[in-house]
Amino acid sequence: MLKKIIILLFIFVFLSSSCILASDISLENIQKLIAENNNKQALEILTENNLNNNPDLLYYKALLLSWEKEYVESEKILLQLIDDYPERLEFYNHLARIYGWQRKFEKAKKIIARAQQREYSSTRMALLARHAEWQGNWFEAQKLIKIALTKAESNELKNEYQSRLKIINQKIRTELFIKGKFIYSPAARDDISLRLGLEKPLNDGINSEISAGVNHFKDEFNLLLGAEIELAPPLLFNKTNFSSTFNFYQGDSKDKIELNNSLNYFFNSKNRAGISFEIVKDDASYQNLELEYEHRFKKIIMVLKNSSRHYSTGWISDFSQHLDFYYPRDNYLLNFRISHYQDGENLFRVGFEFSNLFSEHKYSFENLNLWFNNQQTGNLDFRLNLR
Repeated sequence: MLKKIIILLFIFVFLSSSCILASDISLENIQKLIAENNNKQALEILTENNLNNNPDLLYYKALLLSWEKEYVESEKILLQLIDDYPERLEFYNHLARIYGWQRKFEKAKKIIARAQQREYSSTRMALLARHAEWQGNWFEAQKLIKIALTKAESNELKNEYQSRLKIINQKIRTELFIKGKFIYSPAARDDISLRLGLEKPLNDGINSEISAGVNHFKDEFNLLLGAEIELAPPLLFNKTNFSSTFNFYQGDSKDKIELNNSLNYFFNSKNRAGISFEIVKDDASYQNLELEYEHRFKKIIMVLKNSSRHYSTGWISDFSQHLDFYYPRDNYLLNFRISHYQDGENLFRVGFEFSNLFSEHKYSFENLNLWFNNQQTGNLDFRLNLR
């Protein structure tokens, strides 16, 4: 009997000590749990206990909450900590990171500026550079990381910033590319284009492209020249982008000019509206106005389009309507299109769109698109980037 009592007491003491250890509210225990990837347990301890306004424990609570994407509560804790302990600059740093994760970049700039006024840190400047990268503002990122590099507090940071600068420089360098397009149809047989071009970002929000090549159409070769400019924030308003594409053909079988201007507005991450106006000058000159709406569902993307066309005889407001479904997969999209034309013709099209193939090599296919329809027409086009 005594032996059983001793065993039970031993088990009770062991379990009690385990519970006490598990709920240890010390800073050392919280750091240990995080180091062991027991973030959930660490957050439970910090949530269930009175932290007695301990700034270190409150900071770790805010840190863990942010990792769980509980941004509102995390921001609230950090803002109060900054008010109570304005000299603790790590509070500013993590609040800026949280703002960046939520794409609240202006708020991040302001909180970093407050911290820099107290004490300059290259890591905060590098954080601003990272935020610029996330916005696609590579020239701004280059400027900021260069400033951080000149004032790096250690060789380790200096090496880190140099690696970042190398990646940024690759994003804004002039890139050589090859574009190809092959169209087959029973009427025109084949229409093949091949061009060599240069793409050059001019500044944040401005990207340019020029190209030259040949076109083969109806057994004749034609000269092909092209140019494109893309505009985006910060040059344009937020959530908008604009592109203008120009193609010029000259030869025995094709004298043609194409100019297409497109404007897109992104309501949010799921919804986009677009308008494009195309001018075509050839034997059957016309202007085309297209309106489109895109919605991203959980697993598919749907795009609705209506095209109006103007000939010398006037406008046809309902020239064509298109319904596209895209099924995103790893590195490719599966596309289905249903089209209806004003003369009563209906078309069905199936396509595949590949992207970023062989991206780790000296060359990469930025895109490779293939489609065919029920009228025995097929298309293959690609862009190959050369590094």
